[in-house]
Amino acid sequence: MTAHSHFIPLVYGNKVLNEGSDGVGQSIDPSTGAVIAEFARAGAAEVDAAVAAAREAFDNGPWHRMRPFERGRAMQRIAALLLERRDEIARLESTDSGKPLRDAYWEVDCSARFFEFYGGAADKMHGNSIPLGPDWSDWTVKEPIGVSLHIIPWNYPLQLIARGVAPALAAGCSVIIKPSAETPVTAYEFMKICQEAGLPDGLVNLVNGRGSVVGDMLARHKGIDQVTFTGSVETGERVLVAAASHAIPCNMELGGKSAQILFADADMDKALPIVAGGFLTHCGQVCNAGTRLLVERSVHDEVVSRLHARISSMTLGAGVDDPDMGPLISTKHMQDVERYFDVARKDGELLMGAETPKTAALAGGAFVQPALVVGAGNDTRIAREEIFGPVLTVIPFDTAEEAVRLANDSPFGLVAGIHTSNISAALSVGEKLRVGQVWVNSFGVGLDVEFPFGGYKLSGYGREKGLEAVAAYQQIKNFCIHHPMPD
Repeated sequence: MTAHSHFIPLVYGNKVLNEGSDGVGQSIDPSTGAVIAEFARAGAAEVDAAVAAAREAFDNGPWHRMRPFERGRAMQRIAALLLERRDEIARLESTDSGKPLRDAYWEVDCSARFFEFYGGAADKMHGNSIPLGPDWSDWTVKEPIGVSLHIIPWNYPLQLIARGVAPALAAGCSVIIKPSAETPVTAYEFMKICQEAGLPDGLVNLVNGRGSVVGDMLARHKGIDQVTFTGSVETGERVLVAAASHAIPCNMELGGKSAQILFADADMDKALPIVAGGFLTHCGQVCNAGTRLLVERSVHDEVVSRLHARISSMTLGAGVDDPDMGPLISTKHMQDVERYFDVARKDGELLMGAETPKTAALAGGAFVQPALVVGAGNDTRIAREEIFGPVLTVIPFDTAEEAVRLANDSPFGLVAGIHTSNISAALSVGEKLRVGQVWVNSFGVGLDVEFPFGGYKLSGYGREKGLEAVAAYQQIKNFCIHHPMPD
């Protein structure tokens, strides 16, 4: 461990453990290859103890017995503390994940917004009255589902903790956070904030370790009542099999190969930066990245030329230096993305952008060039498989009907973007797309916590964000009373 690195313990109940039975893991700065943190890796003993702590906090602790507005106030304190430590946490996130510093600041801001939003929702979770006729009263009550497991990916480590944990806490659940072994640093910072905000012991627990070990153990554990998972389809399938072993519900936010549909009448000066951001943000390592560009044929060549000029002028560098684009998460993932460059050359023509830095300081970094693929049909591998890298496949279309057909011809269905000045075209196309979210003349919106997010098809099921997300952490109890008039 270097002099400047962090050590991340296991945290459950009132315990903080610097040792786990699966040894010690390391987190790497993807810009340089240097070790920036070590963390205790849990094994079976720690998994059992963490679940027991979360179970005790839910079954016998004060949280879901508190008045809802009191839960809301505690969550507002978490939001305020995140914002107080905004600069420090953003820099840790940027170093750990490689994302440019501006994106890391956004991540902290968005995380705080989740706790503000769901903190405000905690006392507004109303049931329904159901009319059964005279002499009957019937109503529903929303109750917390229990112990909720959150399996977090490496691309947005803090934001995706907040996205799931905030509605779970608002509903009255206790939670266990299993961060990615690639990016464990800010999860511990979040735990410290929960403690400072005064949350009861065992309400929020941190279990670091290997996904194939502790992720599987946790999802199979009989003490877990619900799983929220974000990640790849392949890993998601394994989580579902584990959760099925004791029949618990799951929220699954999986992959994407999202289409951006660009009509010739769009304002190109506004649309093309949005299109570029859709596949370049965080080096394309975003589940809802817009990595297929369906462009009206009459402007295809102009669009390709302008996008290629844009990616050719980009700067690459360490995330904390806030370059146009940072590194991928690891050299292993870099090799995976580079293999897709070979696929692209077979499927079409590959147009590379910014040069990878040759400086000694970044020589060990996981940098790849952004790229466009032209001349590849929608049925090619490069147009159908999720790359999780900064690669945009550009496909021409002639009619709106063809654009819809191409956009829907995908195993995924997470989001889509439509760029046009014709509102009728935007609405007509949008209603025919088999995706969970449609953006018009935009792609990804600010601190977007208010609206529901989730996919169709292999992109998963269930919804996160918005008021709809709370339902994943609740069960509905029905009360039915027969009260005839006494004789």
